[in-house]
Amino acid sequence: METGTIISLCAVLISLIGVIFSGRKETRTDAASSAMVQAKLDSVISGVDDIRIEIRSTKDTLVTHGERLTKVETRLDKLEK
Repeated sequence: METGTIISLCAVLISLIGVIFSGRKETRTDAASSAMVQAKLDSVISGVDDIRIEIRSTKDTLVTHGERLTKVETRLDKLEK
């Protein structure tokens, strides 16, 4: 073989190795990034669920206060008559 052909084959081989290793590095980086985004998303979902529970509790408290207020108003009306 000629020297030029050998050098060309070596250059192609080196470039293929470089592409393979850089692809693996990007895959690792993408996987780590995806895992971080997923963890943050899970945290947000958990926070939203907590807020929903608190809203339900607040609604229940408002209903209870409304019922109590109605009873007080009814009693007050009876006392005024």
